[in-house]
Amino acid sequence: MNKYKQLQLRDKEAGGILIGRILIEDGNYIIDDVSEPMPADKRTRTRFSRQPAGHQEYFDQVWENENGRCFYLGEWHTHPEGVPHPSSIDRKDWERLLSERFEPDYLFFIIVGIKAIRVWAGVKSTLTINELVRRG
Repeated sequence: MNKYKQLQLRDKEAGGILIGRILIEDGNYIIDDVSEPMPADKRTRTRFSRQPAGHQEYFDQVWENENGRCFYLGEWHTHPEGVPHPSSIDRKDWERLLSERFEPDYLFFIIVGIKAIRVWAGVKSTLTINELVRRG
């Protein structure tokens, strides 16, 4: 994800999906893999719109390689700002994703800024989204 930081004025937003597992022992979520921008995605300096083409095939390949032991865990994208903040479009997209059918109880949303990476967790049962704060 870091290789897509928008360090130059010509750099376009990038993004993809998060793929991982949920540990049986303690319920922790592990992000093992992410998809990268695909040719069908719509990318501008200030907007990224992920299209299903390419990302679904990528997930299907990971699913096959992991013998079905992985989940869709959310989305990531970049912003051309030092410390990223979700736009109203981001929040609407996240709320829409939470209301769709998927297996995990949580989805994660990562925005990669120029100086910082921020992460939000969405809770399926309550349709709430809160920023995760790093401790320590």
